[in-house]
Amino acid sequence: MAPGLRIALSATLVFAAAACGGSKPPANAAASPAQTAAAPPSVAAAPKAPVTSLKRAAVKETIARGLGVFLQNVTVEDWPVMHDGKFHGFKIRAINADWAVDLKPGDVVTRVNGIVPEHPEEADAALRSLEKAPALKVEFERDGKAKTLELPIVD
Repeated sequence: MAPGLRIALSATLVFAAAACGGSKPPANAAASPAQTAAAPPSVAAAPKAPVTSLKRAAVKETIARGLGVFLQNVTVEDWPVMHDGKFHGFKIRAINADWAVDLKPGDVVTRVNGIVPEHPEEADAALRSLEKAPALKVEFERDGKAKTLELPIVD
C-alpha cells in the first residue's frame, strides 16, 4: 500500500480516538526495559470509560494537526482486504487502547461516514467531512460480522 494511502486511512480510522486525546503508542507495542521496570506489578490500570461523543472543537483541532500525527497511534495491514478481487476494507493491525473506542486489531474498516476509503483522496474526503458532520460513523467487520461505531459530534 502506498504510504499516502496508509496515512490517510489511518487518520480516518482513528479520528474519533484522536479527537478524544492521548498520544501513547499502541497498547500492543513492545515496552522498553525502563517502561517495564517503572510500572509496579501490583497496580492494574483502571479501564478507561468508553467514548460516547466527540467535541466539535477537538474535531477541528485534529483535522488541523494533519494526517501524519495518526501514524503514532494506529497501523493497518500493508495490503487491503479484497473480496472476489474487489476492495473490501483495511484491517487494523494496532490501535492505541487508551482511546477507548470500539475498534481493535483484526477489525476490517469498510466505510467512514459513508465513504469507502480505497484511495488516498477518499480517505482524505472522509476525514475532512467530519468538520461539519453530525457524527463519526465507522462501519467495520469483526470476526466476519458487520458492526458500526457511531459517535455524535457535539458543539
